[in-house]
Amino acid sequence: MKKYFALVIAIIVLSGGAFFTQQWFIESFPAWNSTRAAGPDSITFTGTTTSPVLDVMHALAGKGSFSFSGQDFPGLGFFVEEMNGRKNTDGYYWILLVNGKKSDLGASQARLKEGDVVEWRYEKGY
Repeated sequence: MKKYFALVIAIIVLSGGAFFTQQWFIESFPAWNSTRAAGPDSITFTGTTTSPVLDVMHALAGKGSFSFSGQDFPGLGFFVEEMNGRKNTDGYYWILLVNGKKSDLGASQARLKEGDVVEWRYEKGY
């Protein structure tokens, strides 16, 4: 019985720690680091910290600024499949640009510096 009680306490403590860590991560990005739609085929935001593009996207999505989904492929990284309800389809994909140039890296590998401008464009793929 003591083992079950200790297990329940450990789960509660770890769950609380995970919750507060997530809240701290979301709040560590300033409010002006928000998205703006340059049109239905483009989403843009400015980096305010040194971190991967994907981390900033998760923080912005946590604030409700926009939505996205995708799939993580081991060894390759995260592949964005949908942004703000617009899915990759018929040869069109979300393409990552950093400071106006197509990124050679994906969202999980491309690291931002403060002031970098990120743009996702929905365009005909490769």
